[in-house]
Amino acid sequence: MKTKLFILILLAFSPIALFSDYLVLRENLSRAKTGDYLVTVRNKNYTVLLIQEKKDDSLIVHEITIPGAKFPSWIPTWRSWVESGAPNHTAWMAYKIDLRDGRIENMYSFTHQSWMNLSETDNLFTKLINLPFQPLPMEKRRYVGTSDGSRRLWHPRMVVDGRIVPGVYFDAWAAKWPNDGSDMSSKLLHIYIPQESERYPSYFPYWMRVKAMAGKTNIRIADSGSGLSSPCRYP
Repeated sequence: MKTKLFILILLAFSPIALFSDYLVLRENLSRAKTGDYLVTVRNKNYTVLLIQEKKDDSLIVHEITIPGAKFPSWIPTWRSWVESGAPNHTAWMAYKIDLRDGRIENMYSFTHQSWMNLSETDNLFTKLINLPFQPLPMEKRRYVGTSDGSRRLWHPRMVVDGRIVPGVYFDAWAAKWPNDGSDMSSKLLHIYIPQESERYPSYFPYWMRVKAMAGKTNIRIADSGSGLSSPCRYP
């Protein structure tokens, strides 16, 4: 079954919506702003996730995918790629999310110019953003070596409009998907969310790892920013 990348990435969406010592992603989404975007990388495929519209109780999200090898060499940035109509994209869809309960209300494919049926996998979204995440203990976080032989906490790289932003610190969270028979069943999730700043969308995850007995999958953010608008409009 397929799982929308935005759904995976939301695993991964501080000031964070907290209940006691837990992070609840659904409430975090209320901080999204129209024009915020991320560019995710997974298995050499790039996906732009764009908040096209934000209202009190809903979001409209555009998801545009392209294999890295197909990205036009004459376009300098991801922002200009979207504004140019995303040439060579392999999929372009939009969906409306109800922020009150996290449901995907409907979904439209610009690629096929038609409405799409919501699959059972798409309904995982509601469960995911209501999943309680706990702080990842320091001893389980990633560490890297330094030139003096010591070790320090690893933080993902922050990129905004194609430029690396140094000195950004991330909070790490973990959760285990319930044993529900889905593709995500019983898998461990580690997410890294940047500490709050007006310089970038700090409610999104910028790195995520999905761990299972047979291996692990990483999703990282290649670019991010705000003030972007899609040339396509939700029907």
